[in-house]
Amino acid sequence: MKIGTIGTNFIVDRFIDAAKQVNNVEIIAVYSRSQESADAFAEKHDVGKAYCDLKAMMNDEEIDTIYVASPNSLHYEHSLMALHHGKHVINEKPFASNLKEFDRLVEEATTRNLMLWEAITSIYTPNLNIIQDNLDECGDIKLVTCNFSQYSSRYQAYKEGQNPNVFTTEFSGGALMDINIYNVHFAMYLFGKPNHYRYYPNLGANGIDTSGVLIFEYDDFIATLIGSKDSDSKNFATIQGDAGAIIMDDTSIGVCSNAAFRTNKGELKNLGLHQADHMTYEINAFEKMLASEDYDTCYELLDYSREVVEVLEKARKDAGIFFKADE
Repeated sequence: MKIGTIGTNFIVDRFIDAAKQVNNVEIIAVYSRSQESADAFAEKHDVGKAYCDLKAMMNDEEIDTIYVASPNSLHYEHSLMALHHGKHVINEKPFASNLKEFDRLVEEATTRNLMLWEAITSIYTPNLNIIQDNLDECGDIKLVTCNFSQYSSRYQAYKEGQNPNVFTTEFSGGALMDINIYNVHFAMYLFGKPNHYRYYPNLGANGIDTSGVLIFEYDDFIATLIGSKDSDSKNFATIQGDAGAIIMDDTSIGVCSNAAFRTNKGELKNLGLHQADHMTYEINAFEKMLASEDYDTCYELLDYSREVVEVLEKARKDAGIFFKADE
């Protein structure tokens, strides 16, 4: 897998560092809007090619895969361009602003026999699979609670009226799409699509959600998903059942660094394993799918991602949050 990256933010930093730890994966090129920025980023990561012309990078025949980590609203445009140029695509979360964009990308990928993945790290980590394997220990599940809250470094600028991308509807930002999405993936990966759901946001003056609570209703239990970019909290997740509870004390960016099962008598059993860099797991999975031409698994994952996009779109629109991409 030979990758060209779009974006120069900290997520791309982490992606490149993780990719260097995975066999048969190489970062061939980086893209930024200015040549100066592209050159500096390439030098930082010891990457051979630096582009400020996106089409030129797309035409680079050495690259077979594009990693898209631009602002949320540009994921669709950049992913579609990459697919048009015959590249496989790793698309950062959120996959798309809405279902219309999602379906168009999948149509393009399947028509051209290309692979398309959502870069949501948590569903590939060993600890989430261990939690899934131990759900029966909880008995009948009654409540699920997730809190991923992280005071944004851009929130003060937003309060001062500067409207950074992540706090605008123009760029498909907000707490639900940017941070609560990890909780959504956590719940839907373990339990599937909820029967009913409702989002209760704290809305800013420009109509963007700076924090909020998403409620999922399943047949026999309720999941409460809290995501905040305007305040901080300890990040955690609990799965409570009538026989005991699975407790995750650190769920930063949706990755469970530790987990334990607690019985109703207070007895504790450690479940979590020490994990490597969480992004290495997804990159390794993508590389294996590409090397083995496992399109079935790739497209099954897209079916799952589609349900997530559907839930996110309906939840935010029901809450009165509309993006420019919806027009």
